[in-house]
Amino acid sequence: MIRIGNAQVSLERREAFLDGKPMPLGGRAFEVLATLIRANGRVVGKDELFSQVWAGTVVEDNNLQVQISLLRKAFGDRGLIQTIPRRGYRLAAEMSNDVLAPVPGKSPLSIVAGPPVDDSGTVLVLVVDDDPSVRTALGRLLRAEDIPHRLYASAEELFETPCDTPYACLLLDMNLPVASGLDVQQALHRLELPWPIVFMTGYGTIPMTVQAMRAGAVEFLTKPFDEHKLLELLQSVRARALAQGREWWHVRQVREKYGRLTQRERQVFSLVVGGLTHKQIAKAIGTSEVTTKVHKKNIMNKMQSRSLVELVAMHHVIDAGARCEDQGAA
Repeated sequence: MIRIGNAQVSLERREAFLDGKPMPLGGRAFEVLATLIRANGRVVGKDELFSQVWAGTVVEDNNLQVQISLLRKAFGDRGLIQTIPRRGYRLAAEMSNDVLAPVPGKSPLSIVAGPPVDDSGTVLVLVVDDDPSVRTALGRLLRAEDIPHRLYASAEELFETPCDTPYACLLLDMNLPVASGLDVQQALHRLELPWPIVFMTGYGTIPMTVQAMRAGAVEFLTKPFDEHKLLELLQSVRARALAQGREWWHVRQVREKYGRLTQRERQVFSLVVGGLTHKQIAKAIGTSEVTTKVHKKNIMNKMQSRSLVELVAMHHVIDAGARCEDQGAA
């Protein structure tokens, strides 16, 4: 989704929302808006707008003026679209590529936590590329190798489609039409999705490569690439995706179990894994040893832990998640 002030616009789905409510834009008005959005702040001449919106049709200038007026009214902001005398029009509002913003009324990208799997052959390859020929070629190659895969034309399409498994990896185009591959990578990190990424690009720069690799990308491929080498790379990447998916599943399970504890049980949990005795814990929380033992038994049951060693390991997982949240807030 593209965010423009309080509005969200999806060029792929040809939908616009203002404060979460659908905006009733006609086809011509939406095409004018889409053309101005793609110009990214550049002044768009009348001839360009006519060729994009009324291709092959002879129309009068007032038709364009009417659509501009409708857009200003729909957004409730006359300054949204600037009229540049004798040059054309320009979208004056700041835009952001909010690939995480869900379409109102639809589910954002999410993973259903399934049980661990043992075979990397079940790992999905998610291909995100706006070039139809690239998607077709990669789809044909993956089908020939019996590799499960899904094809997406944009970051928006990826994030608007629910995914039912943590066991996946991405073949991600760096230069997508709205959000870049780096934007998608950052979004996946914020969502804590475990999918390893292999970037693809028709051209790349050293700074771009360094940024992607520092953020955790597995590889950076320059198009066109050798199919045999790509398949070899995917073999190792899918094995990595399997391991990361298992870890993601384990962390998710621990967090879900921890969420069942009461505030007092969480307090006792920390003291137990800190090595305190029942007597010391009872004194610290102002209760009896018997009550402390009941709390500990409840904790062991809810966390499905068979030993103190397992409980300590689970606490490390909770601590690591809390540190990540603190770093994100900072």
